[in-house]
Amino acid sequence: MEPQKKHITWEVVTHVHREHTADWYWTVGVCTLAAAGASVYFQNYMLALILVLGMGSIVVLSARGPREHTVRIDRRGVSLDGTFYPFANVHSFWVDVAEDEDGVAHDGYRPHLFLTTGAMLMPHVMIPLDNAAHALEVRDHLREFLEEQPQTPQFGENIAEILGF
Repeated sequence: MEPQKKHITWEVVTHVHREHTADWYWTVGVCTLAAAGASVYFQNYMLALILVLGMGSIVVLSARGPREHTVRIDRRGVSLDGTFYPFANVHSFWVDVAEDEDGVAHDGYRPHLFLTTGAMLMPHVMIPLDNAAHALEVRDHLREFLEEQPQTPQFGENIAEILGF
């Protein structure tokens, strides 16, 4: 049995960028302003402020496009652009890669690494992987340190994907 690598490093973009039309921006703006207007009507000013600030954030982030991140997995934990998740704080992981019944991975599917952490604000981390071969390499490396438990994308991640964020 060959020894494991001391670390695995790769570059990943946050998401697949989709160009939005002017109609998309108008729709987001009108829906947000209607919801904020209803909040003001019912004297819920804080909700109106949160809706407007959230809409502004979404518009700016969707216009900016994806960023490139550096991911590093070593013997101490997982690092994503300086944010370090030590193995002591990670409960489990899952590498989501499309496999057939024989366990052979398919390259047409973009795999993801899911981490379940003890963090209060972001207990579920989803990191894209390059391809199926890379995903299996990451899985083998992480099995040394963490428990493997099946996980799926969270509700918010699915909604963001559908809406093109």
